[in-house]
Amino acid sequence: MGAIFILGETARRGLDYFAINATTMLEDYGSGVLLILAAAACTAKLAQSAIYLAGAWGYSAGGMFVPFFAHLEAYLRGSTFRPDHPIEDVNGIVVKGVIWGICVAAFIASLRDTSQTSGA
Repeated sequence: MGAIFILGETARRGLDYFAINATTMLEDYGSGVLLILAAAACTAKLAQSAIYLAGAWGYSAGGMFVPFFAHLEAYLRGSTFRPDHPIEDVNGIVVKGVIWGICVAAFIASLRDTSQTSGA
């Protein structure tokens, strides 16, 4: 998913979009980098890897909240909030919703404490 954030945003907008709205690009790139670093920490079995994973998924879920719900709200209201986000793009809303849902589900799953066994 980390690579999807980076490659997806680059394919969708291109690197030239940094000159237009660097914030949205950095948000998605940040999600991608954090998820890749957390995956590397888990692969290396670092002691704090579960915390890194939860933080990366939490950041990514939060980062997708506004893009998804703002686009959905604009569509439902029939009002364009930003000219670079056409409200007719229902596929974009669906993709953003799926990504947000995956991030939320992964965040919740990453909060499970697997260090203790339930034997008693």
